Amino acid sequence: MGTTLIGEPGRPAGRSGTTLVGTPGGGTRLVAPSTGQGAPEAAPTSAAKGPVTGWLVVIEGPGKGQSIELGYGMNIVGRGAANRVVLGFGDDQISQDDHFRIAYDDTQRRFHLVPGRGTNLVYVAGNPLLAPLPLETGSDLSVGATRLRFVALCGDDWAWPDDSRG
Repeated sequence: MGTTLIGEPGRPAGRSGTTLVGTPGGGTRLVAPSTGQGAPEAAPTSAAKGPVTGWLVVIEGPGKGQSIELGYGMNIVGRGAANRVVLGFGDDQISQDDHFRIAYDDTQRRFHLVPGRGTNLVYVAGNPLLAPLPLETGSDLSVGATRLRFVALCGDDWAWPDDSRG
């Protein structure tokens, strides 16, 4: 059971507060401010395994200017907190769970964009994502009202040493 903090000091009247939600293990997690239209969005996060391999940066739409880390292996992207990469900025055209995926293959040092189970299409350079494809740094992705730029840290020229992986 969660607790909603409303009327925080310094918060203008009419603005919603931050929501703390209880977790099954008895802990608490923070979710972003409520949009006032039902349940609050999950706070944008990444549960990257090992060191960061790249980022998604919001360049247009809700969350503009925010970045989210990507990790090794399969990065499942969606609005809900169960995803490894959470785009919980308020764009309800992004599916709650598994809208799309970004995979980092540390053996080949390559990123791939993979369709998920989202009902709205993901566009890459104006073309719909219908099958997995290589993902290059600087690529722009569009989903709903959100445009993202993919920025790779790891690649042909550099990657984390094998012993640094979590």
